[in-house]
Amino acid sequence: MGTMVYTDDQLIDRAQAKAAGFTGWKKGLYLIAVRSNPEIPDAFDDKAYLFDCMNDGERPVFLMVASCTTHPGVDVLKNFKTNSKYNKNGAAVLKSDCIIYESHKYGTHTHYSAYRQAKIFPYFRDTDGDNFAEENAPEKNDEIILANVHRASPTKTSTYNKNWSAGCVVMNDPLKFKAFLALMDKRPLSLCILKQFVV
Repeated sequence: MGTMVYTDDQLIDRAQAKAAGFTGWKKGLYLIAVRSNPEIPDAFDDKAYLFDCMNDGERPVFLMVASCTTHPGVDVLKNFKTNSKYNKNGAAVLKSDCIIYESHKYGTHTHYSAYRQAKIFPYFRDTDGDNFAEENAPEKNDEIILANVHRASPTKTSTYNKNWSAGCVVMNDPLKFKAFLALMDKRPLSLCILKQFVV
């Protein structure tokens, strides 16, 4: 379905048109994550685009892009029932074509700087045990599941998800993640996840 490379205007227009919960651009920082389709299991084949909206009602300004995953890894998808680290109700998959304003706040993820989920973000529980994260189950809006925005390895660019993500948005290049944190400067983050689209 293409190379996952979009212009600023294409991403902004798509969020405005397709993201459930969108009520206008409000001052602040936005991570627009584009979810690949079809998904390659355990790949970091999604893209995370960071934008800054300078004032209410203005179109956001592009800051950076990083490769990432918005899917739980195969280890989580297949072993959620038997591995005590995972939720036994299924692997969490955040809803795509959705935006939650100031969904994440600066904090920690397993003792390092990251963006922690601060508001409920709609999600699904994938329970079929195959290699693919799907949005086929009933939508849930019941709790904060700590679907954080964080990095994979601290020392190298990761190529294999496995269990880096159990529903989080995970950047696989630690230098890109460091740049993301610097641009964020501990300000709140609004997360928008879009399905991959054709332009």
